[in-house]
Amino acid sequence: MKKILSILLLAPLCMAGQKLSPDMKVSTGTPFLVVDAASKEYVGVGNNHTISVKTDGEKVIIQKYNVSTMKEVSRNEYEDFPKYTKVQSVLQVGEHLYYIFEAFDKKAKNYSVYSREIDIATGKFNEYKTLFTTKGEVASTGYAGVNLFAMTALPKFDVISSFDGSKILIRFRNKPESRNDSKNNDELGFFVFDAKFNKLWGKEVKMPHTEKEMDNLAFAVNKEGVAYMLSRINASKSFELITVNADGLKNKVLPVKKGLMFNSFELRENANGNMIAAGYYANGTEAKVDWTGNLSTSMNINGIYVFEIGKDGGIVKDIDYPFSIELIKKYLSNRQKEKADKREEDGKAGINDLVLRNFVLNSDGSMVLIGEVYYMRKEMWMTSMENVTHFGDVVITKIDANGKLVWADKMPKNQAILSSNYVDIKGMGISYIQGKGAHYILFADNRKNANIKMDQPAEPHKGGFGGYLTAYKVDDATGKIEKHLICDLTDIGGIRAYQFSVSRIFQAMDKVFMLEVYIKDKQDTMVKMELVK
Repeated sequence: MKKILSILLLAPLCMAGQKLSPDMKVSTGTPFLVVDAASKEYVGVGNNHTISVKTDGEKVIIQKYNVSTMKEVSRNEYEDFPKYTKVQSVLQVGEHLYYIFEAFDKKAKNYSVYSREIDIATGKFNEYKTLFTTKGEVASTGYAGVNLFAMTALPKFDVISSFDGSKILIRFRNKPESRNDSKNNDELGFFVFDAKFNKLWGKEVKMPHTEKEMDNLAFAVNKEGVAYMLSRINASKSFELITVNADGLKNKVLPVKKGLMFNSFELRENANGNMIAAGYYANGTEAKVDWTGNLSTSMNINGIYVFEIGKDGGIVKDIDYPFSIELIKKYLSNRQKEKADKREEDGKAGINDLVLRNFVLNSDGSMVLIGEVYYMRKEMWMTSMENVTHFGDVVITKIDANGKLVWADKMPKNQAILSSNYVDIKGMGISYIQGKGAHYILFADNRKNANIKMDQPAEPHKGGFGGYLTAYKVDDATGKIEKHLICDLTDIGGIRAYQFSVSRIFQAMDKVFMLEVYIKDKQDTMVKMELVK
């Protein structure tokens, strides 16, 4: 313990020779009373202000913050919610901000879902309204795109908006009638609303196949209010498109490539009203044996698979983008490079353990995919064998509206942490922010990586040991990458950032990012990061 404390105390001295990026201006705000809450959401609402919405059980705290003065300007607490309330989403629709929550009725054994608008001008709640009530109990979806490291229960209701924000889908899964996957056909709820949460239609429909026969991959809604679901039929290894509207359910087998494996898939409406499906694919899994003899499996990701679905349910185009051998070999050891070259002879070279973190569809029809190497292994940590979670290199790819690969690159990153460290694991991984003409990947990094070149592998950063908050800026047009050292997390203008979490980084306005950190003595503060070039 004394040794660790000495390292932390010496950390500011170690960074004395390092130079922070002149392109990023960093400042801290006036401290304010901490809010302890399991769920914390941050939104830039324009007019030089941000709003944070923090949920602590059945209590919600709304804080409004001035970006210029760096001060909290209002704080409103609410406990006037139904019993057994749980937040599902904080959704920004145009100039409106909504808090979506559910409440369980223990007597009736069903759930009611509500919306409550936050007045952006005052930072106060309006009255809440009931959106719908389920006919029975609801199971966790296991799908919603939440922070995997928040250590909170997955939402039971997914909240999904159309490309233009005019339609909102809330979907859920009823509690299965049977625990036997070969006998149970899932019953899913689809409720669609306009941008002010006026109900357009809602249905609870039974799936055409059993749980064993199909995997639910992704969901979406279009601007016409039609709900879409992409599924994979396991026996035939084919894709099936399910559409649901006020008239009921239709399903159609899609004539796309079979036999590939996917660890995740995204389904989104594009500007033309077609559906774009995208995901990383692998030719298969491979077994790995660590130095202790423990066996694990890994997906060897070979590339990206994208297909576009027209309004009639037909395939407009489908393309796969295999990763180049140059991209695959970047930052690998010589031994790993030799292995990749050998696998490439059979067309099977890939990036192990790559998972899709962000999928962006732009108004011009182009798309950007951001992936991160992520895996868990049992290995030596300090003086004992432990389960360790790794967050590795970042891969970013852009595809234009015509389906042409514009650019693809890999950025060095190497993070590791004890899988049981539920506090500091929130500081691992990446925060992605889409700016005007650029993409920003922010993460905590080892000080030793401050001056490494873009063709060098990263030294490992261990969670809970400070480090630099670092950003990769990727030019949207060219794919050119710049690295920016933003600040030392142990000394931000004399302030140490405790309980650092990547989920607390958000975009306040164009080229202005903010981060809320705990600074002890029951106080939080905001850190402002302004890109000056």
